[in-house]
Amino acid sequence: MQADIANVETADWVAGGAALLLLIALFLPWTRVSGSGNSLTFGASFGWISILSVLVVLTIFGLTVLDVELPFPSGLVYLGAGGLSVLFTLLVMLIRPASVLGFGIPSGPGVSKMPWFGAFIAFIAAVVILVAGYLKYKEQRY
Repeated sequence: MQADIANVETADWVAGGAALLLLIALFLPWTRVSGSGNSLTFGASFGWISILSVLVVLTIFGLTVLDVELPFPSGLVYLGAGGLSVLFTLLVMLIRPASVLGFGIPSGPGVSKMPWFGAFIAFIAAVVILVAGYLKYKEQRY
């Protein structure tokens, strides 16, 4: 097995890069809680699912670089991993978790919980993986 980057298609590069961006976004603040002039930020609350998606995408990317023949379309794997990441990122952004690390976040008048920049970066990276998977799978089917 010899690494040959000449055989790696653009969709694979895009999916691999977006997976790395998603991994970085897991370490950024995802939720901001503010009230009474104070604010706190918290990280991702579904990190294990995104880490699994990142590992799957990077594994398939690595196998593609090594020119390993896969028994399934790699675009379908990118599509599934990107779809899961988009779904769970949206859930975190919309639900705005009530507790972080076991500590209750107070709610009430004057306290706001909102998605923060890490969640938006993760969402964009997940959508990019999803689109790259769609384009790769569409190309593999025809």
